[in-house]
Amino acid sequence: MVTLAIAAVLAVLAAPSIRDFLIRNQMANISNEFAGSIMRARNEAASKNTCVSMCMSATAGGSATPSCKTTGDPDWQQGWILFLNEACDSSVTTPALDDIIAARNSSGSQYTLMASTGSTPPKKLMFTPSGRLNALAGANMFVLDINGADSDTSFKYGSNICLDKMGRTRIIPYSQNSCS
Repeated sequence: MVTLAIAAVLAVLAAPSIRDFLIRNQMANISNEFAGSIMRARNEAASKNTCVSMCMSATAGGSATPSCKTTGDPDWQQGWILFLNEACDSSVTTPALDDIIAARNSSGSQYTLMASTGSTPPKKLMFTPSGRLNALAGANMFVLDINGADSDTSFKYGSNICLDKMGRTRIIPYSQNSCS
């Protein structure tokens, strides 16, 4: 009985640490996957000498043809699509299946990955054959946040993903409000 009581006390003490560990790992996974997708789009554009677009996904993970979201909140957490855009046409919203490089489905609504810069945050990024971002004036910041959590939890585990006009990314702490 004493052994079970000690085990129960240790389990109660360890539960918050396990929760924090899971949140921290999920947040790191999302930010790393997003930054990696941006790097992949940039590298594909340069290596194939063509434009590559990355857009928010409008399809919710089913078997529907992937298409880009053009309206609503700019929450990239719902998923994104990377595709070849040989015409370098920024208005393409439904890529041909042969042109799709990668697609990521949403992993739920527990987190948000919002573009935070400017009055109209981007729902689509396009990389030119040189690997540069097309039509991005300065640094852009994507904020990874925890929905429904207290601000302390977001402050501890959230992150900002900085993207410059050269197409380079870096991940900074949530507490740092600027990409400069």
